Amino acid sequence: MDYNELYDVLKFNFDQNKDWINIKELNITIEKVPFVSQSAQYLFTSEAHHCDEHQQVFSTREKNHKNYGFDSVDILDRDIQNNINFSYYIMKCADIDVASETLIFFHGLNEKKWDKYLPWAYELAQRTKKAVILFPIAFHMNRAEPIWSNRTAMAEVAKFRKNEYPENTNYSFVNAAISARLEAHPQRIFWSGLQTYSDCIQLVDDLKLGNVKSISSETKIDLFGYSIGSFFSMILKMADPKSYFTNSKLFCFCGGMTIDRMFPISKYIMDARSAIKMQTVFAELLSSEFVGDERLHHFQDENLHPHESWFKKMLRYNYFQKDREIRISELETQIKAYVLEKDEVAPPIEALNSFKGGFRNINVDVEIMDYPFEYSHVVPFPLTKKNSKEINEAFHHFINSACNFYQS
Repeated sequence: MDYNELYDVLKFNFDQNKDWINIKELNITIEKVPFVSQSAQYLFTSEAHHCDEHQQVFSTREKNHKNYGFDSVDILDRDIQNNINFSYYIMKCADIDVASETLIFFHGLNEKKWDKYLPWAYELAQRTKKAVILFPIAFHMNRAEPIWSNRTAMAEVAKFRKNEYPENTNYSFVNAAISARLEAHPQRIFWSGLQTYSDCIQLVDDLKLGNVKSISSETKIDLFGYSIGSFFSMILKMADPKSYFTNSKLFCFCGGMTIDRMFPISKYIMDARSAIKMQTVFAELLSSEFVGDERLHHFQDENLHPHESWFKKMLRYNYFQKDREIRISELETQIKAYVLEKDEVAPPIEALNSFKGGFRNINVDVEIMDYPFEYSHVVPFPLTKKNSKEINEAFHHFINSACNFYQS
């Protein structure tokens, strides 16, 4: 079965409303697992945000975030119930009752559907015999507001951004919600990341307590990240909360570099105004040690939050470079990057800079591929009959690279 056929079968059978799916012809099951984000109560759900660990309260300006006049994007983070109560999905071989190994899979920025990733997860599950957990990043996938995927509603937001900001480019109904929300409050990229980070700790707690019956409580855990999912996974791996990921291997696909060396301006990801605002705000905050944001300053204090503060070390390449490279050197055998030569969002040269270091003295394996067909960061494996043979070969090369790394 080639890539297109596999995609079609998985997409046809994948139903997010079903608790259990068994695709016999593919020897795969997909389990829906409900999840309640415990971190939401101190990150988003109160007027006065606080640090649960240090019992410190911070005033919030949440209501003062830019108001666009569209309820769909002006909605407060704490009012988005889908982001608190949601489900993740476990894909594993049907002939394995209880998986002894697990792969936590993180997607890219501004994603609303798992469709693109189903063939990737399927092949990883089949080849490695791991249970692949498709875990949604905060405010993405089924954690997003449904209206953010509504073409008519988001076209109105995109039209507003076009008319209000004539210099803006790459606006579209696809990226309207995330562009508006990140321009209004760029720090959301951290708070959503921190929620996801906390959720992952909670997820592993559940696994170790035996609360997920299809996965052994003694499971070995590896990580897979694509695009911003790689950026997030790098922080998770370097921080290693509760020593949960000490022996985990991390495969980064089209990502993993510092966020200033990624260029997410795309009609599918973020418009230009939003991306520039995000980079500018974090550059200013970083250069001032976050003094302009009391709450973020607290969470980026290495003495108070040694794990969470790895975020600031992945913001800009020239900041904390020595600390970051020392840590990556310690993990060099446990990380692999697979990047694409013509990727303009996550350029391969930046993967070399981040993973191998400025002096190229870190031995992280960075594999750079250039496929013999038209591809992009957003669509590495096009769903087209043209060049189907080459696309199928490229997809399996990618899968082989990941599986060989996990099994080495």
